[in-house]
Amino acid sequence: MELKRLIGVALALMVMPVLAVAGDDHNLDGKKLYESNCASCHGMDGTASAFGKALQPFPARNHRAIAKLVSSDEMRRIITYGINGTAMTPKKYDLDGLQIEAVIDYIKTFDYTPNLANGKERFIAVCASCHGVDGRAQTGMGAKNLVYSKLNLEEVTHTMRYGRPGTKMTSKRHQMSNEDIADVANYVYGLRYKADVSKGGKLFAENCVACHKTAADIKFTGNAANTVTIADMSDRL
Repeated sequence: MELKRLIGVALALMVMPVLAVAGDDHNLDGKKLYESNCASCHGMDGTASAFGKALQPFPARNHRAIAKLVSSDEMRRIITYGINGTAMTPKKYDLDGLQIEAVIDYIKTFDYTPNLANGKERFIAVCASCHGVDGRAQTGMGAKNLVYSKLNLEEVTHTMRYGRPGTKMTSKRHQMSNEDIADVANYVYGLRYKADVSKGGKLFAENCVACHKTAADIKFTGNAANTVTIADMSDRL
């Protein structure tokens, strides 16, 4: 009897690590966690389920469209604490920190091909009154010249979603779908001025070299000293 008991204990000890590993793998499987905690509203592919689209007053958002345009920090905050006034409830009571990271990693695998034609159309409808149709902001509204903007795609997306406190730039997340935001962000990014180095060198030689032997010699004085770079000048002229 004692021998049988010892054999049973030994077998149990051998099996327990296997069960633990299997449990850990399951608990940290981002796809499975997403399926059980997110898919009912957002759909397994992230484009929002029929149930999610029918939610009122705020339907579930298509997060496939902005999966690669929203920071992991922002996703972590939304998943952890939810969004007040919507069906997006806090998941901190259902998922631990590692599980939330696994869900974020899974969402980040979603791909989206922006529709630049839609981006242009929505930009003209929602943004051009301040930023101008060409993005150069020659409207007298005090908006930024987007052609020379330094913001990356993630920052452009964040600005559109939440606006900029203290400015006329308001949140657009209730005016635009996530697809619209992704399309506009990519369209705006495509408006960026692409420098022609050879042309710049020629212009420098023709107009600047008499006083400045090299570009490194260029200095600003007065109010511009230590506060402006050449790349910034387009927004001040």
